[in-house]
This record gives sequence, C-alpha cells and structure tokens, in this order.
Amino acid sequence: MKRICFALLLLFTTVTAAQAEIVFGVIPLQDSDVMTRKFTPLASYLSEQLGEPVSLKIGSNYDEIESGLVSGDIQVAYVGPSGAVKMNQSNPAVIPLVKVVKGGSPFYKSYVIAKADSSLTSPADLKGKIFAFGDKGSTSSYLVPKYILAKNGVSIDDLKEAVLTGSHSNVLKAVLEGTADAGGLKESLALKNKDKLKFLEISKPIPNFPVCANIKALGKEKAKKLQSILVNMADKSPQITSISKKYDKFSKASISDYQIIAAIMKKQ
Repeated sequence: MKRICFALLLLFTTVTAAQAEIVFGVIPLQDSDVMTRKFTPLASYLSEQLGEPVSLKIGSNYDEIESGLVSGDIQVAYVGPSGAVKMNQSNPAVIPLVKVVKGGSPFYKSYVIAKADSSLTSPADLKGKIFAFGDKGSTSSYLVPKYILAKNGVSIDDLKEAVLTGSHSNVLKAVLEGTADAGGLKESLALKNKDKLKFLEISKPIPNFPVCANIKALGKEKAKKLQSILVNMADKSPQITSISKKYDKFSKASISDYQIIAAIMKKQ
C-alpha cells in the first residue's frame, strides 16, 4: 500500500511539475538553431528567477507562435509588433509586457530594399517586378512593406510575383541573388548589409518587438513578476545581447504602444 501511495504521489508531482512549465515562444526571424542559440540564455535566466522551468519553442512560422499564445498553449512569447495587435484583437488576455530598447530607442524601421546595382529608384518602380516578403505575420517584412507599396501606387496585383520567403534572411538572400527585384527587410539586417543594397524607402518609426503574455494562461501575478524581472535586467546583460548585440534592455509596454500598427492594418 505504501508503495502504491508513493507511486501515486510521484505521478502527481511529475504531472504538476509538467503543468508548471512555462513555454516561451519565439517567432522565426532566422533559422531555428540560430534563434535557439540567441534565446536560450534568456530562457535559462527566467527559469532561475521565476523558480520554475521555462522551455523555448521556436516557431516554424509566425502563426504557430501567435495561435499558441492566443490559445494559452504558449504562455509567453517574443513576437512582432503586428502579431501583438492581432493576438490582442483575437484574445484581449494577450498583452505586451515589455518591448525591446535598441540603441536607446524603443522603435525601429522597415526598409524596402533592392540590390545596390539595381536600376530601381523608388517603390513606385515595382509594378511588374518580383517582390520578396518575409513571413505574412511579420511587421517589417510584410505589413509595412505592403503598406509602403500601396502608398506608392503599387498593389500586390501590380507585382509580377509576391514571394513569401518565410524570414528576413531569406528576403535578403532573394534580393542579393536576383530571384527578387526588391523586398521588405527589418532595419538591423538592412543596415548590416547596406553596402550591398539600395534603400528604396524607409518607414516611419515602428514600436519595437514586444514580449507578450497570455495573462489568463500565465496568471496575473506571475505576469507582473515576469515583467518586473525583464524590466530590471541590467543594461546590455548577456541574456539580452545574446538576442542582438544592439539590444540595450527591455522597457514596460502596453497594447496602446502599438496603435500605429493597428491603424496600418485597418488600411489593408
């Protein structure tokens, strides 16, 4: 009888521990192994600070992470600005806790790029051309570039082809290899490769990438604790610079910070 009780207790403890695990989702801005390497230090730090396991889940696409956070299967996630808006509209329990501060600013930009030796001079020149987008859920490689094209009188139907490459790095590759005439790219990757590229247009500032939580699935108190841990991390801590050497810290965020994204989404 004692053995049976012990076995049941062990089983209960194991199940409870499994349920207590926090899943931290990450959208695939780059290959899975790269994203895993970048975010493992932060997941380990959060696990240590929270006193419970935090496991990483790198999405095969943006929607996998976003739908997981909306449903509560994923409790916390690093997502794009447009993803934060879409998820909050689907489930108000999903809110931004913090946003990235980079180079002293909580904003970044989207670039419409072409190869340096391209004859293109403006997004208006892209009618009948091949345009490379990243993932359809991306702010700076889909939502904003699509808006920039429309603002310049170019609809998706005006393009010879709109290619969904799946990531920023694939957009860059397509443009540099000539399989696309132009593409939409996040600021950091555009500037890193500026000598190889021509910038056809640069967007207005976009609120930076947030870490969002499903506060119903995570719990309000735990969400507050997680927010506090992230905000109080030392500037340029190794867990932050592992994600990007240009990241400084996290600052508090709210869904109201992303209303400019909501406004763009309404126009599309």
